[in-house]
Amino acid sequence: MNEVNQLVLSSTIDYSTDLVCAELKKRGLNYLRVNRDLFPEYEITYTLQDNTLRIKLGGSWYLLTLESVRSVYFRAPVFLRTTGKFFGIEEQLKRSQWSSFIRNLIVFDRASWINHPVATYQAENKLYQLKIAQRIGIAVPETYVGNTLPQSIVPDRIYIVKSLDTALFYNDGKEMFTYSTMVSGEELLHSEIKAAPIFIQEYLSKKIDFRVTVVGDSIFAVSITRNGKALVGDWRMSDKDNLEYIPIELPQTVKKQIFELMRCLNLSFGGIDLALVGNTYYFIEVNPTGEWGWLATCAGIPIDKAIVDFMVAGGRNIYG
Repeated sequence: MNEVNQLVLSSTIDYSTDLVCAELKKRGLNYLRVNRDLFPEYEITYTLQDNTLRIKLGGSWYLLTLESVRSVYFRAPVFLRTTGKFFGIEEQLKRSQWSSFIRNLIVFDRASWINHPVATYQAENKLYQLKIAQRIGIAVPETYVGNTLPQSIVPDRIYIVKSLDTALFYNDGKEMFTYSTMVSGEELLHSEIKAAPIFIQEYLSKKIDFRVTVVGDSIFAVSITRNGKALVGDWRMSDKDNLEYIPIELPQTVKKQIFELMRCLNLSFGGIDLALVGNTYYFIEVNPTGEWGWLATCAGIPIDKAIVDFMVAGGRNIYG
């Protein structure tokens, strides 16, 4: 029976997790990667009497106890996003019950989590993030959420329209995903939005995009440009391989605000989007399960090493 010290919860197609596991293996650590999409292939039993979790995969048995598991890398959203795709009864059963099983792994309350599911659930809400950032004193764009337009919408102004949650839909078997979209006030005033709430923000013109990855007490910030020029609209709509990621040093005041934001959200890890307009850094959002693998590959930023450092050191145990 192999004892596990570091538990990794992810999926088979997650590149960022691949990097973390490669670093864990390189250091010779007793880790176990459990992929959500392969749960039915494992043999899993949690015994409450002695609080032990036994998992069989790949012909080997692994033992996880409250004492042995020091850290958990949780690479998954808490919300189930299956809108619009038809699933049979068996598939619905598997998805709902395995999702519940993952949430119940918070029984490992002595371990340090990146991030704890409770914190992830809370921080996945955009409006709540912005409220906390605003309270801390970080600049945030003018923001509206709802299924009707505020009276302040001006026809000749440009706005950014987003989904309130990740908008992943299926139509005729095809997957569809929506990004932030630039829309004129005129278009908004002639749009029908009663069916569902939308997220509207002021358009920040002449901005420079920054991606800030936080791991514990470490901050990795890069500016995002194309051919040395700032991007218009949502940079995520561009091919990541054709963009430039230049490591930058954020002002100490901004760093302090970011750490305070993470503390208030109880997050050990976050992928934060900032926009610089003039001398003002605007907070756009923080993703508690944000992507970062391309930054390690394209810009050589050692986020994987920082995550493993955090796991080995024990990091912060927020809910234990």
